[in-house]
Amino acid sequence: MKLIEALEQLNNGKSIAEVAAMAGINKKDLERKLANAAIEFDQEENEYKYKGIAPEESLSRDVKSKIVVLLADKPFVKKKQENRTPINVEEDFDLEYKMFKDYLKVDHSLLTEKKTFFLTEKMYNTIKNLSIEKSFKINALVNVLLQRGLEYYKVDLKEKDG
Repeated sequence: MKLIEALEQLNNGKSIAEVAAMAGINKKDLERKLANAAIEFDQEENEYKYKGIAPEESLSRDVKSKIVVLLADKPFVKKKQENRTPINVEEDFDLEYKMFKDYLKVDHSLLTEKKTFFLTEKMYNTIKNLSIEKSFKINALVNVLLQRGLEYYKVDLKEKDG
């Protein structure tokens, strides 16, 4: 699919998500590629428009290929956030990835001392299955989960007394 075809589809009532699916790319990539090709949504006319001065060169590029800002289009490309739909950071935040990164930061040498606390059978099985599924050591995983929970509830970690 060429950029000109994507532009036509968008102006014929298709959403960005639908056009992105037709092109075989994700929605954010399509938004970025449209912005790099000096294609913007015109609020007044309620349609997408090419704002540059080299439509033959710019709009003939394939949507699946890398779309860099052409020299002719550079003055018309807005690199500011107003040109793109805002991204909800909380919605796109990958908690599993964050947990994995936190797990990697845990100093396993500090977890050698045996401590005892009790969990319900259901909670224990959930944590055990998660540690097996993600190839995590269970004591480090529990450490990360507790730390995340304490941070969420804004409970300060206390150092060992005396």
